[in-house]
Amino acid sequence: MTEKKTTKETGSRKKHYSAPALEKGLDLLELLSYEVDGLNIAEITRRLDKSVGELFRMLAVLEQRGFIEMPMGSDKYRLTLKMFSLSNRFPPIKRLTSLANPLMQSLSYTIEQSCHLVIYYEGKGHVVVQQDSPSTRIFSVRLGAEAPLMNTCSGHLLLAYSSPEKRELMLNRIPKNHPKPNQIAFKSILEKVEKQGFENIISAQTQGVEDIGYPIFDDTGQIAAALVVPFIGFLDGSHSVDGNLAHEKIKATAEEMSRLLGYEA
Repeated sequence: MTEKKTTKETGSRKKHYSAPALEKGLDLLELLSYEVDGLNIAEITRRLDKSVGELFRMLAVLEQRGFIEMPMGSDKYRLTLKMFSLSNRFPPIKRLTSLANPLMQSLSYTIEQSCHLVIYYEGKGHVVVQQDSPSTRIFSVRLGAEAPLMNTCSGHLLLAYSSPEKRELMLNRIPKNHPKPNQIAFKSILEKVEKQGFENIISAQTQGVEDIGYPIFDDTGQIAAALVVPFIGFLDGSHSVDGNLAHEKIKATAEEMSRLLGYEA
């Protein structure tokens, strides 16, 4: 495999490199990540506009390395959980998730609501820990789900507590199909979030859900994640925890996570 380097540069003067074989492999993984039931080789070649000869060996190697699989009796390739396993070996995320799990379980049982933890990556928030409520009636967010930055509780927190430089980079990485803000109005929202120390908004995705979130900081004082509770009210009086008490418990949990990560207020 040869590597081709171009001289084209961006405003940051970062050089662009091309590794065709690697790019084909990444294209394959990204394509299959959107297909729960998988794709056969004809569908893959058509979607990627490549020939069977170009992709056959690539598919074989990815299968040998355990990144994709072809279930018994099927002609379709699908992703395995290897990518998920590799991502969770990353020390900061592994440390965060290991300390978060028992605290989030305790929080969920105390307030009888589900909760989840969101980190920033590539223009979006990503749910890395999720805890269901013990209640018989629950609302929860899927582990691995993406959260747009502009109109979600977690997105507002991740942006509000980032440095101006990092925030600009985050905004520039937002996917084209995600909502874009009115700059002046959005700046006001972030200033409010930072000043009050939390975010509390009606969900833009689900009717009847009020998202309550608090920031979690690492040992450098930077935001590491957002702890969010999609709070649902119960009309029959079966749940004694109201929004005010939920705020207290969520805040205390976020502060304890920050302390365990080495943050000193």
